[in-house]
Amino acid sequence: MQYHLKMTGESHRQLRQHLFPGDEKEAIAFAICGRHSTGNQKWLLVHRLLCIPHDQCLRKGDFIEWPTHLIDDLVDEAASKGMGILKIHSHPKGFTGFSELDDASDRIIFPSIYSLMNDSEPHFSAIMYEDESMIARVVTETNEFHNVDKITVVGDSVKFMRRQKEIESHAASLRNQQTFGEGTVALLKELTVVVIGCSGTGSITIEQLARLGVGKLILVDPDLIEYKNLNRILNSKEDDAINKRAKVDVLKAAITSFGFNTEVEIYQTLVQEDPKLIAAIIASDFVFGCVDSIEGRSIANSLATFYLLPYIDMGVKLVSDKKGGIDEISGSVHYLQPGKSSLLSRGVYTIEQLSSEELKRKNPTMYAEQRKRGYVVNMDVDSPAVISINMQVSSLAVLEFLARIHPYRYDPNKRFAQTDISISEWEIWHSEEGAQDKYLAKFVGRGLMQPFLNLSSLSIL
Repeated sequence: MQYHLKMTGESHRQLRQHLFPGDEKEAIAFAICGRHSTGNQKWLLVHRLLCIPHDQCLRKGDFIEWPTHLIDDLVDEAASKGMGILKIHSHPKGFTGFSELDDASDRIIFPSIYSLMNDSEPHFSAIMYEDESMIARVVTETNEFHNVDKITVVGDSVKFMRRQKEIESHAASLRNQQTFGEGTVALLKELTVVVIGCSGTGSITIEQLARLGVGKLILVDPDLIEYKNLNRILNSKEDDAINKRAKVDVLKAAITSFGFNTEVEIYQTLVQEDPKLIAAIIASDFVFGCVDSIEGRSIANSLATFYLLPYIDMGVKLVSDKKGGIDEISGSVHYLQPGKSSLLSRGVYTIEQLSSEELKRKNPTMYAEQRKRGYVVNMDVDSPAVISINMQVSSLAVLEFLARIHPYRYDPNKRFAQTDISISEWEIWHSEEGAQDKYLAKFVGRGLMQPFLNLSSLSIL
């Protein structure tokens, strides 16, 4: 069994502030955590923190004692909602592992926690160090300890803390190593990245990720290759359109032919209709949204919030002048963090557009009737596509991804929540986080719950 711990950058910041107040004494906090399980993997997702006040603890440089009743309400809530508990304390003296005192403390507190739960799902204990790194372990119902394999912090940068592995580099990755360093190349090899949408921007994004050396790619698209796709889907051929091959099959074959040993998993389906795909997305490390579908983008944004996934969304806009020319050529790249702004709060789409698109998919006849009466938004708009524009926007998105896992820009990542480019005006600009999505903020790290994603219309898990 493999175990993972995830938290937002904001939770990580709050923990660092509380656990290291500057007096070189230990401090302690707890978190109620959402859960997720697939196959031989289990996740705890930090949902809400409870920082134990310093003045209510007996604190020393290598010891802490605290009143256990302070976590009673947190444990009761976890039990009633099927959630997990994380205990995390500091080691200001720099001791690198769990001490004998830590072992004794965990063997006292966790049996009490398990006794109040309605299941035997695992809970975690963790240590934070002054350099902000962490280690964690599972404390089982039988008081056994198991290592947590990976800790992920999703903030302005995405930090992966895991036990190191020796990874053999492909000769073709040498130039990537020279640009981003061996550590980043090794990290890319360990990552699982999802690309939702395999057409214009999607196929170009997939090409870049594969050639950069991402270890596993999950490709998602329900459609077949058509003649109209041949001008913008990389690696597509006339024969693919004639034989109506699936986009995901064509791109998987192309990646396999590169010879980089990239693992490729494909789903010829819609995200909102496939439980296995949703489970695969949740278990990934990074998500790219390369679709025009508002419904797909909304669900991806919600998945990223509930399951603490870094998510990059991109879009291209070409507005015709109705005379054979173009009035506007522009594109946007959005980096979405759980608990902050969303595509909805940034104005990428409206609730009315989302409802109309969902109705069109589920009940086309009713959608057509409602559209005639002017009750729904017209979603039957087909925008032109130009490969050179798609390449520009996709390249910006992949560079954004690299900046989040290997901050290489002179300016801090927090300044680049959104990047916009106007080809017609030949300008590029960026902006910081907008208004928080207060609805989604309530579900940060909530994990599995019923109804799934708190959407009664999405009863697939």
